Amino acid sequence: MTKTSQTLACWFIRDGTKLVQCSKEGFDKAIVEGKSVKYHGYANKKSERIADELEESRMAFLSNPNLLPKFRAAITNPRNVVEVQVILVDDPQFWLKESKRPKYSK
Repeated sequence: MTKTSQTLACWFIRDGTKLVQCSKEGFDKAIVEGKSVKYHGYANKKSERIADELEESRMAFLSNPNLLPKFRAAITNPRNVVEVQVILVDDPQFWLKESKRPKYSK
């Protein structure tokens, strides 16, 4: 009999160097508020690494006071963040590439 491990999804908000576990609703609220978040439950380490790079990139953009409002709205939308950083998790440069799209210009 083969033993399969199941990974349970866990949602976290970063508080300095600590991770504070929260509900999905708390996770979504933190995204809207521009706080750093982390998801636990990826199938492999590569996906987790890419997600961490995406979150670092997202937070760097949010720290820019001159960030275009349309792009700020896109990266503080829980649906967008979960899709890119939890579901797809395939391009660590996604937010950088996305920020250059014409639809976010004034």
